[in-house]
Amino acid sequence: METSIETGLQSVKVKRRITISWMPIIFLIPSLVCFLLFKYYPLFKMIYISLFDYEIGNPPGTFVGLNNYVEFLSSPSFWHAIEITFVFALMYLLMTFWVPIVQALLLNEIHHGNMFIRFLYQLPSAVPVVVNVLIWRWMYNPDHGILNYYLGKIGLGPYLWLNDLHVTKFAIVLPSLIASQGIAILLYYSAIRSVPTDILEAAKVDGAGPWKRLLTMILPNMRFIIFIQLISFMTGILLTFDNIYVMTQGGPADSTTVVSMLVFNTAFQQLSFRSFGSHFGVLIYPDWLDHVYTTQSFQR
Repeated sequence: METSIETGLQSVKVKRRITISWMPIIFLIPSLVCFLLFKYYPLFKMIYISLFDYEIGNPPGTFVGLNNYVEFLSSPSFWHAIEITFVFALMYLLMTFWVPIVQALLLNEIHHGNMFIRFLYQLPSAVPVVVNVLIWRWMYNPDHGILNYYLGKIGLGPYLWLNDLHVTKFAIVLPSLIASQGIAILLYYSAIRSVPTDILEAAKVDGAGPWKRLLTMILPNMRFIIFIQLISFMTGILLTFDNIYVMTQGGPADSTTVVSMLVFNTAFQQLSFRSFGSHFGVLIYPDWLDHVYTTQSFQR
């Protein structure tokens, strides 16, 4: 690469050598290979399979082009699963998303034993998701569950938590109020603590009340963390599977059959890969890219 430098009456061309640091590249190669092997190869393989009437005994089967997608999008069961998925997304958003924000705000007002309380918040996150769901499933047992036992003490119940069409969705969302909130609380708490205390004290002296300080200083400082958490939260809800599989497996009467559950039942129980197994993944991938693009744009 040549650079022109003007010195007095003449210009001197200086050659600059471009040096490449190979050590970071060498360290990145294993992760790049794993990423390509376990992320992009399955993705392109999935796109390839979706164009065939896939047969396990004689893969890939007959080429059908986009006919599978036409059948996929015209299926009533798919649109029913989409509806159930968005119902769950709305319930999770209204019931659970705001809870760690409130807990972080309250935690910020606790000065004695703050570290111990933060430790207690992390304990549920240490329990595997499946184990936590199994515990709640035992608590929901209509005959021997602890919830019906204590509700019976005050004259309520018993309830068929996982078999009643009107209660099942609520019963699936309820464990998320407690589990997997510890990390979110710490993120929000860190954002709150990053607000300079002298600014808050000055606003307090100027007559700004708690609500005004919250709305004009604290929450705007948490905006970025809240947005990132919302993107991650909605993406996770869209792909939710484990808690529904353990508790209801899509029942009763398909009232909890979200799209991921429908894909699992069709592909791995009915062994019908041509119907939903790969096509939903192809359709959901652009949505995932949109989430990534939105996040990067917000960061800029």
